[in-house]
Amino acid sequence: MPLPPPFTSMKPGPLRNLYLAIAVLVLLTIVISPVLTVWTIRRDATRIVSDSLQGLATSSLATMQMSEGFLDTTRAVSGHGMTGTDLAASLEARSRDTDAHYASHRETLQTDRERAAFDRLTACKDDYRATRKAVVDLLIAGKAREASNLFDSQCVPKFQTYAHALGDVVENNAAEARAGGAEIIRLCHVLLVVQALLLVFFFVYGFFVPLTAFLERLTRNPIVVRK
Repeated sequence: MPLPPPFTSMKPGPLRNLYLAIAVLVLLTIVISPVLTVWTIRRDATRIVSDSLQGLATSSLATMQMSEGFLDTTRAVSGHGMTGTDLAASLEARSRDTDAHYASHRETLQTDRERAAFDRLTACKDDYRATRKAVVDLLIAGKAREASNLFDSQCVPKFQTYAHALGDVVENNAAEARAGGAEIIRLCHVLLVVQALLLVFFFVYGFFVPLTAFLERLTRNPIVVRK
């Protein structure tokens, strides 16, 4: 009866090297992919906070101040509000505050569509304010009838155009906020899918690698080293 070999060694097979290389690549993917995904999510979240949400708040404040100035002018023209001099001072202060909000909003513009809407808003604002100033100047000069006619014929339509342009700016910011939120949700879904696939791969890898090694051990011809 032959004696059992005192020492047996096995050479690593090509499948084991392949699995090792795949494992290294997968481990690198696991380390890198969440970092890149979180960085992308953080970038988009920062853009939403600094652009769309700030733009919405700015536009809302500007709308409030602009509307109050229009109502004050309406009451003054009807003879139930401030005098022309007091109205001029009040409108000047409101315009400064509104322009400050517009200046901060301008810094958040990123797309050509946003810039075009804001340029149209600026043009409508300047046109409306020029007509409003003419109305106030007539009130200061004591020409109430002329001021009322100019207010009804030109100032009101220009205010409506101005308000519509401001509404377009607000809508653009709202659309940006919705698009940014949808992008963040999509990235989160991608991250979940990637992580799920990696978990499935490691489950399969952890089952088949030992099985493959066992099959190699059974089928390989051992190299016998005799003393």
